[in-house]
Amino acid sequence: MKLKKIFLILIIIFCLSGCVNLNSLNYDTIVNTLSHSPKPANTFKNGHQFYVPKGLQVSDSGTNYAILSSSDVFYYLYIDLVSYNVKKNFNYETNDEAIYSTKINYNGKRGYVEIKLWENNQYLIEIMYNYAKIEVMVDESLIKKALINSIVILNSIKYNDTIIDNLLNDDNLTYTEEIFDMFEEVEENSSNLDFEVNDAEEEEQVEIKDTDFLN
Repeated sequence: MKLKKIFLILIIIFCLSGCVNLNSLNYDTIVNTLSHSPKPANTFKNGHQFYVPKGLQVSDSGTNYAILSSSDVFYYLYIDLVSYNVKKNFNYETNDEAIYSTKINYNGKRGYVEIKLWENNQYLIEIMYNYAKIEVMVDESLIKKALINSIVILNSIKYNDTIIDNLLNDDNLTYTEEIFDMFEEVEENSSNLDFEVNDAEEEEQVEIKDTDFLN
C-alpha cells in the first residue's frame, strides 16, 4: 500500500514537471491523487489560501473567486465559504452522457469530476472538492494536464474559520449577494463557465498583477 502511494505521488510530480507522457495516465489515476498530502499554499486570500501550480498565474480574484491563466487556458475557481461554514453536504449522480463522471470522497470531503464535450471540439472540465469548484475549457490534448492542475489547487485549499465567521457575520459585507450555491448548480446541471467566458470576451484582456501571489 505504501509503495502504491509513493508511486502515485511520483507520477503526479513527474506529470507536473512534464517528465512523463500524460497519455499514459487514466482519469481515475489522476483523481486518486486527491488522497495525497496537499501542496503548501503560495496564494493567500481573505478567509482561504491555496497553491498555484507552476506555469499558472492569478489574473483576477475576489472574495469568492479567482481566475488563473496559462497561455490561452483559463481556470475559474469558485470558493463557497457559506457551504463550508455550515458544512453542507450534497448528493451527486454520475452523468452517463459525460465522457468521464465520478464521485469524489477523500478525507471526509466530497465532490465530483465531470468531463464533457462542449462546443468547437473543446471539453469542459468541472471538478468540485473541498467546498470549491474549478471549471476549465480545453482542447482534448490538454484535458489531463488541466485536470491535474485543478486537483492540485483544490486539494491545497485551506480555510480560516475565524476570518470566515467574521466575513459572514459582517452586516456591511456584500459577499452573500455575490455567492452562488455550488450544490444547487450541481442539481440544476448548469455551468457557470458560460457566463464567465462571455463576460470576459466583452472586456479587454488586461493582465492584473496579483499582489497576494507569492512566487
